Amino acid sequence: MLNLMRYLVFISCFSAILLFNSSCGTKAGTKKGVVKTDSVADPLVGINARIRTNPNSADLYHERAKYYISKKDLVTALSDMKKCVNIDSSRAEYFITLADVYFMSNNTGLSRRALDKGLSLDPKNYDCLMKLAELYYYVKQYQKSLDFLDQVLKIDQYNARAYFMKGMNFKETGDTAKAISSMQTAVEQDNSYYNAYIQLGLLCAAQHNRLAEDYYANALRIQANSTEALYDFGRLYQDEKNYSKATEMYLRLIQIDKNSFDGQYNLGVIQIKEKNYKEAMKYFAEAIRIDPKKAQGYYGRGYCYQQTGDVQNAAADYKYTLTLDPDFALARQGLKEMKIY
Repeated sequence: MLNLMRYLVFISCFSAILLFNSSCGTKAGTKKGVVKTDSVADPLVGINARIRTNPNSADLYHERAKYYISKKDLVTALSDMKKCVNIDSSRAEYFITLADVYFMSNNTGLSRRALDKGLSLDPKNYDCLMKLAELYYYVKQYQKSLDFLDQVLKIDQYNARAYFMKGMNFKETGDTAKAISSMQTAVEQDNSYYNAYIQLGLLCAAQHNRLAEDYYANALRIQANSTEALYDFGRLYQDEKNYSKATEMYLRLIQIDKNSFDGQYNLGVIQIKEKNYKEAMKYFAEAIRIDPKKAQGYYGRGYCYQQTGDVQNAAADYKYTLTLDPDFALARQGLKEMKIY
C-alpha cells in the first residue's frame, strides 16, 4: 500500500523537488505582493530599495523573483521574471529561473520553452540540460530525458545525479537491469547518495535479491532517522517472514513518527502472524486513530476480535470496514464466517 502511495508522491513531488531544487505543491494563485515581513532585516526591504534606485537592473528583478519563489509567491515571482528577461534576454540563468516558476505553476509547456531558450543561449549549460532531462522524465517522455542525460554525461562523466536519473528512466520503462546498473554507478560516484540506495533497495527487493538489505542499510547509514528507509527495510524483512527483524524496523519507525499509519498497521499484521491478537489490536487501534478513514485498520481489528471470540465487536468493525470500502471482500467473508449478513 505504501509503495503505491509513495510512487504517486514520488511522481508528483519528487520530480518537482529534483527538477527545480525548490518546494513543490504551490499553485499560481497566491495573491500578488502579499509577503509578510517580520523584521526590517527582511531581505525584500533591501532588494526593493535597490530596485527603486536602479529600476532597469535585470539582476535585481531576478534576485527578487528568487526571493518570492522561496516564499511560494509564484504570481509575483513570474511578474519579476518577465521584467527581468524583458530587460536582458541574453543570459541562460534567467530563463532557468523562469522555467522554475512555470514548472511550479504546473505549466510544463512554458517551462520547457524557457529551458529551450536558455539552452540556445548556452548549449552546454549543465542546469538547462539537467532540468530538461528531469522535465521530460516528469512528463513521461523517457527517451528524450535519456538523450539530455547523455549530453550531461558528455560534459561530466562522473555526474552521480545524471546516472540516478538514467536509472529512474529505465525503471519507468521496465528495464530493471539497466536501472540497477545506473543506480549502482550513481553510488559509485557518490557513496552518500541516499535516494539511489533507496531505489536500489526497492529494485533488488522486487527481485528477491539479498543485496536489498545492504542498500537499505546504506540508506540508513546516511539518514539514520529516515522513516522511508525504516519502512522499506521493515517491509523487506516482513516479506521474507523475518518478523523479529521487521518488528525492530517498524518499532524504530514509530519511535520517530508515532503517526505512521503503515508502521502501526504492519506491526499489527505481524502480531496476527504470531497469533498475538490482543497486542495486534493495540496497533490497529493506533492505525485507526491516525487515519479513521482507512478501512484496513478496522478490518485488522475486526479480525482480531473474531479470533478472540468477540463476535459483536468483530461484526461492528467488519461492517464499518464495508461502509468505508464496499469492495473489501475479506470483511464480507468475515461476516459470513460468523453467519452475519
